[in-house]
Amino acid sequence: MLVRFLILHVFVLGMIYAEPYNCRGDYNPSDYIGKLRVPIDCKVEQLDCPASWKSGIPRGSETSAPMIDQQFLNCHEGFTLCGYVPIDPKSGEVPGQSGVTIGRGVDLGNKSRASFTSLSSTLVNKLDPYFGLTRNLAACAVIERPLNLTLTEANNLTDAATNDVINEVSKRYDSDKDENALEFASIPRGIRTAIVSVWYQFNYPSAYPKFWGFVTKNDWDNAIKELRIFYEKPKEQARGDLKRRNDEADIIEATLLKCNRSVDVVFLLDESGSLKLRDFSDSLNFVKNMTKAFPDDKLSGKNGTRFGLSTFSSSYRSHFYLSNYTKQSDYLSAIGRVSFASGGSTRLGRALGEILTDQFTEERGLRPEVDGVPRILIVLTDGKATDSVSIPAKNVSDENIVVYAIGVGGYNLEQLKDIASSESHVYTLSTFTQLEIFISTLTASTCYEPRPAPLNETIITNVAEDAYQYFSYKVKPSSNLEINVVDLSGSTTVYVSRTNPHPYEYDYDIVYDLSTQTNKIIVISPIIAVPNTKVKRSADDQLTRQIYVSVTSDTNSASFRIEGNECNPLNCTEGTNQMPTTQPPTTHLPTTQRSTTISATATSTAKAPTSSARVVVATKFVVVCFAMLMILFEIYDI
Repeated sequence: MLVRFLILHVFVLGMIYAEPYNCRGDYNPSDYIGKLRVPIDCKVEQLDCPASWKSGIPRGSETSAPMIDQQFLNCHEGFTLCGYVPIDPKSGEVPGQSGVTIGRGVDLGNKSRASFTSLSSTLVNKLDPYFGLTRNLAACAVIERPLNLTLTEANNLTDAATNDVINEVSKRYDSDKDENALEFASIPRGIRTAIVSVWYQFNYPSAYPKFWGFVTKNDWDNAIKELRIFYEKPKEQARGDLKRRNDEADIIEATLLKCNRSVDVVFLLDESGSLKLRDFSDSLNFVKNMTKAFPDDKLSGKNGTRFGLSTFSSSYRSHFYLSNYTKQSDYLSAIGRVSFASGGSTRLGRALGEILTDQFTEERGLRPEVDGVPRILIVLTDGKATDSVSIPAKNVSDENIVVYAIGVGGYNLEQLKDIASSESHVYTLSTFTQLEIFISTLTASTCYEPRPAPLNETIITNVAEDAYQYFSYKVKPSSNLEINVVDLSGSTTVYVSRTNPHPYEYDYDIVYDLSTQTNKIIVISPIIAVPNTKVKRSADDQLTRQIYVSVTSDTNSASFRIEGNECNPLNCTEGTNQMPTTQPPTTHLPTTQRSTTISATATSTAKAPTSSARVVVATKFVVVCFAMLMILFEIYDI
């Protein structure tokens, strides 16, 4: 009898201890209008993330482990050691069925003790009062009884939650997939990451049946389209969620190795004495695989992508020019005919000087600047240059050529940085066999590279519906940039950003979206202005800032003229000439503001708190009462 008594006693204490938190008061949304989360002092760490995911994720086309790219989830979920509930700053309401969130976006509202059997009982007991609480009940609980974890606890929780999601996604996908669709483990990592990201936020596919249907059929083109139109009422959705869906679409698109834009690309390959034949063969295979990303219909005509190839050691050799071929098969044959002339030193500086006057000329097929076609140089080298590269690299940059520098093995990082257009254009590898892992990333980067546009020069080009033309301008910090876009046919929308190389409707600083106006003027400062404060401008005008512009068509296609000029901020203020009102710079919600919804097509705005926790509490109450009666029976031997 004593043993049974002790067992029942422990059971009762466990039930009482594990009971979800019962709020003393009600959550009043109107008290939190203008806030992003509660408690308001809980800070979500903003991670170092790329401004754009157009380039995809590193090694996105691989199918090996790890299953997903953790950085993508980290960037969109944020990280925190304190529990919080996201709220709509306009209404103070808790969106969808959001619960208490902690770690890297781990929502405890749809979790239970059974979700974390791999974690220590101490940690699970900390989390237990918040399991099953959603919406106002969750907000009330975390305000009255804050949840805080150590870094180790938060990391352990995050790892357990992520592994649980990946396993759930894998099992469900393999169960639902069409007969001819790939197994989940055989899908490229970039696509797996996007699928897991959607599940991580919405849980089961019943919340996004259209997207899941395309995924299980491996219909990636329609899956991409569905992500871009995911919400039925996008204007009512948190901007961070809208951007996240587009980022997911971007990493799938980059993984598929498809490019539909016009680019002039020249490869410069090292063939110095430090390379072996197999290293050079790997370099040529890398070039072949990049050209395969461009189908024949994108390689021909005035607007087709063009490739050139040169090699260097002590001397410089050209193998074909931008004007030579218009078919993929011709490019592949030409690459196959390139011989390996091993020997000599690594005179990269000389090669950069020669390639500028040899490959990058209109006589050799380079499109004139007025056409607005990006000019790309991809340099692949395995060692330190034996001559100076700084001045030749600057000369290349001055011609508005974007340079990617890939170093393999014994590379010199500082030289690579001197050569490349920016540090984000530098790639480093230990062996040539690893070149394949960068195919998808580099192809996407090349495809979507903004066109460096000279100031005071006019570019005339065209853009198709749902496509974008990207431009970048360098502006002195003492000046503003005035952008003038004139629609020659059709109509356009113009987005401008200080940070995102690919601004679009969910991520921009200024937009010009009045299609009836054909002459569009936008002025933007390279420095973000703080309200009611004077903008501090650097006296050193050598420290130029980048401004990014994208133009898309509102009609089937559009032809337009674009020109950028520096202007004096005293008489050239930030804004647009858009009528009837001027569009001020837009302040966007942080990407890490999560807005979990039950349905992928509608956002719940019901005010009454509903939670399975109430059912749990009632059930536990009945069980505890029954157990207490059993204890009394044992004591009095009834």
